[in-house]
Amino acid sequence: MDKDFKPKIRHYYIYRRAITIIIIIGLIVGGVYGGRELSWKEIAADEVAVIVNNLTGGVKLINRAGALLYYPFIQDIYVLDKRVQVLKMTAAEIDEKHPQGNPVTIKSIDGGDVVLDLQIQYTLNPDDAVHIIKNTGVGDIFKQKWLYDYARTICYYCYGELTLDEFPIASKRDIKAQNARNEINKMLEPHGFIVTSIDLTDYRYYREYAEKIQERRLADKEVEEQKTRASAARENQRRVVVEETKKLEVEVARFRGEMDKRIMDARGSAEAKKQDAEAYLIRIRFEADAEYERLARDSEAILATVKTEAEGVRLLRNALDGDGGRNLVRLEYAKRLKQAIVRSTPIIRQGIETPQSIQRFKYIEDAPKIDYMFPEPPDAALVSPLKPGPDKSP
Repeated sequence: MDKDFKPKIRHYYIYRRAITIIIIIGLIVGGVYGGRELSWKEIAADEVAVIVNNLTGGVKLINRAGALLYYPFIQDIYVLDKRVQVLKMTAAEIDEKHPQGNPVTIKSIDGGDVVLDLQIQYTLNPDDAVHIIKNTGVGDIFKQKWLYDYARTICYYCYGELTLDEFPIASKRDIKAQNARNEINKMLEPHGFIVTSIDLTDYRYYREYAEKIQERRLADKEVEEQKTRASAARENQRRVVVEETKKLEVEVARFRGEMDKRIMDARGSAEAKKQDAEAYLIRIRFEADAEYERLARDSEAILATVKTEAEGVRLLRNALDGDGGRNLVRLEYAKRLKQAIVRSTPIIRQGIETPQSIQRFKYIEDAPKIDYMFPEPPDAALVSPLKPGPDKSP
């Protein structure tokens, strides 16, 4: 049994190893074969890819440029364009569904029909590519499902708020386009799309509308010309008023300047006269004070002199009251007698007078004569009331 058993076990391991080797070789061969069947796709810089695993149901977002490898039967790859794309709704877009074009026909707020050629530029958010594939589908189905219907409807009522006369005004059309873009984005952003701009390439009326609008444009043009003329006339009037006002202001300023100059001159002259008067008053005060001082001193001197003279007269009176007065009279009388000339007629008596006496009297007659009307003043030392002379009385 042992001899029979051992070969069986050995053959089992041999078979097992052979099967393992075959499986490994099969895997290698399958890998090589699968590598040959492995596909790749190049993702451009303006594209985004979504890989769906059909076995596990996993979804993977590829948002980069380069070559992408995948298994065709196991994985599905969907490539979306993330560039800015254009959805055209114009009369030139003729196809089987729209043999006469695909413009947007709206009715204005005043009841007119207007045909619009619109070009809507949009792009998808690359981060929402997986959401777009799951909720919208693959390919360009999102254009019809979301963008076309929303854009057409919102542009219809946004541009319909204009009147026929407002369509030629580009600023008002731009405001409505901005409002429509904001409204569309509010609806489409949750689905992964963004409208970048709405361009109104052309608009058309019916012929009757066009004729009436042309007539009204001509009338409006005439009104504008009249308004321009009136504005020019008002501008000319304003200019004339400004010029005359400037002239008036210049004259008023010149007159005010002259008046200010005169006022300043008058104030300067008054100030000069005031200063001259003040100087004259100060000088007169000084002169009056000096004159007063001089007169006061002169009066004091005169008073002192008069007092001195009175005191001298008093002293003289006192001196003349006693014997001194009589002595003074005697002295004066003596001086007078000293200068007096006594004339007499000599009588010669015989036997008594001699001839010499005759000669002496003759000599006296030949002496000079003295005026007794203005006698010589007495000696100052004798008659001064302050310095009385010595008493020579016997």
